[in-house]
Amino acid sequence: MTSGELNPKDLRTYTVQPKPCKTCPFEGTDPIAVSPKLYQHFIDNLCGKGQHLCHSADNKMICRGGRNIQLRWLCAAGMISEPTDEAFNAAMNEALNGFSQKALGDSKNG
Repeated sequence: MTSGELNPKDLRTYTVQPKPCKTCPFEGTDPIAVSPKLYQHFIDNLCGKGQHLCHSADNKMICRGGRNIQLRWLCAAGMISEPTDEAFNAAMNEALNGFSQKALGDSKNG
């Protein structure tokens, strides 16, 4: 999903790389070296806080290797039905629609 302009506060405006870049620290054929501490930081972020942006795309696309890790984790945790972008997007839309409905309902009661 992209509207043409990237919004760092809304990662839905970023597209996902179609495949991992060669130097992807997660799934690249020649991954860049990262310290274990930094790698753990990346994984912690993917498993609860957000996305990882692709260094090869000047941080203007979501990292495919990172997304693949995130998809597997979300599926194993039962948050999405299968480890695919389609399942991720469906879950995001459902969550955002539920949030919007709750916000509308709360504002009607205020």
